Amino acid sequence: MTNQPLDWAPLGASLVLILAVIPGCSTGGPRPVAAYARPDGPTLERFGVSGFEPGQPAVSLIADPKLVDPVLPITGAEAAQEDVVPIEFSEVLRSVERQFPLILAALEEVEIAAGTRLSAEGGFDTRVKADSFLGLDGFYENETAKILIEQPIEAGGATFFGGYKVGAGDFPIWEGGLKTNEGGEFSGGVRLPLLAGRSIDARRLALWQSRLAEAQAEPIVLEKRLAATRKAALTYWKWVATTQKLRIAERLLLLAQDRQAVIELRVENGDLADIAVDENRRLLVERESILIQSSREVQQSAIELSLYLRGEDGQPRMPRLAEAPEALPSPFDPGSTIADGDIERALMLRPEVRALQIERQRLELDLAKAENDLLPKLSLGVAGSRDTGGAVSNPDDKGPFELDAFVDFDLPLQRRSAKGKVQVTEAKIRKLDRELQFAQDRVVADVRDAEVALRQTWEIIGLAQQNVALAGVLEQAERLAFSEGESDLLRVNIRERRTASAASSLVDVTAEFFRAFVDYRASVGVPYDEVK
Repeated sequence: MTNQPLDWAPLGASLVLILAVIPGCSTGGPRPVAAYARPDGPTLERFGVSGFEPGQPAVSLIADPKLVDPVLPITGAEAAQEDVVPIEFSEVLRSVERQFPLILAALEEVEIAAGTRLSAEGGFDTRVKADSFLGLDGFYENETAKILIEQPIEAGGATFFGGYKVGAGDFPIWEGGLKTNEGGEFSGGVRLPLLAGRSIDARRLALWQSRLAEAQAEPIVLEKRLAATRKAALTYWKWVATTQKLRIAERLLLLAQDRQAVIELRVENGDLADIAVDENRRLLVERESILIQSSREVQQSAIELSLYLRGEDGQPRMPRLAEAPEALPSPFDPGSTIADGDIERALMLRPEVRALQIERQRLELDLAKAENDLLPKLSLGVAGSRDTGGAVSNPDDKGPFELDAFVDFDLPLQRRSAKGKVQVTEAKIRKLDRELQFAQDRVVADVRDAEVALRQTWEIIGLAQQNVALAGVLEQAERLAFSEGESDLLRVNIRERRTASAASSLVDVTAEFFRAFVDYRASVGVPYDEVK
């Protein structure tokens, strides 16, 4: 659908009301974005932040510099005198990324997951064990001291160990192994599980799941960022739209104010009945109430926007009317944003899908551990030792190198604990698969719905433009008829209200277009995290 540029100025020496619609995309370059799985180049171009190009207003409602109303925080003329810089969309987004409490809180999930992983890595810490014994008095007087170092590794569940011990004095024959040569005994070896615990054990399960939890923290953060930036964008466009509609209400009031003196003069000259003065005064009262209501809507949206627009100290900053942009940015053809592969891209980027996929991997580890526990515990150990230094017995029975091997076996006959864990974990995986399927279906539905909304809003903009143009023509004709005595204030008021309503509708649909763009972008899973 092609929208033609529109310029409309109703009659009235004291009023300037310009409605200009310029279709097409902004000519600004793409702005980079980031997501859990980073989009490709074309995606960045389609989803770049745009729409604040100077000189391309979609809806421009320029305030009359003579209008100063105590209800308003600041007027257009005062804004010009203070040289206030309008708040742009990118500024709000930067504020959200840097200062929004819920995003900062979500970032702590990364630290929590990293701490959990570090704790799980403690299962593979090098362990040092030592003890000593002194037999001070008795038939056997002796002293022993030993130290043992163990190092478990991930590969195969193996544990390496090495040690040193010294034993001197008199020992009973059944404790002869505690006695060493003068230099002590060095030893070392390895323990290796052959069945249960070979591919997975409790220690490795905790470590691997902690790594998955660390990976899962990133989509959790991304989900918070998507939600926060989407809400901030919707709030920003609502605030801009309410400020535009406030200026429309200002124009309506100004029309009635400027017409009052003319009506009073015509009544004095006998061109109009006395009731025309009261009727216009009624319009003044009515339009003042409309202005107050519009001002309330601006203040309400500004308060809501302050939750996302924050100062350097992180505290909410209330935007002033003077900081509102003079115009909404130019709508652009949705074809530059929507692409055929966006559903597949959303299934890859959306954090809720990714989080469930990682959760399934965690359950698969639980299942592997439970199935491994069904196997008997069978481990093989090999250890070697050798004494050093002078012999303490004759013959020297401590001098030769010793090599030992040992096998351990353990099997609960019923194995009900492991079987129950297998049953529970398999049910959890089936349950999660159904949840994952629904989450994927929800993503597909979100993308399709957001695409329809964006395209239809784009089409409605053209109709809204035509409505504004036709309303302006009719208002102009009605005002001309009134000046020639062929109409009355009631009809003029109706035409003016309809023109204002058409202009407000154009503001609403233009803001809705950018809200639809925000929704579409969020449905694909692309956050606003890198803005200029």
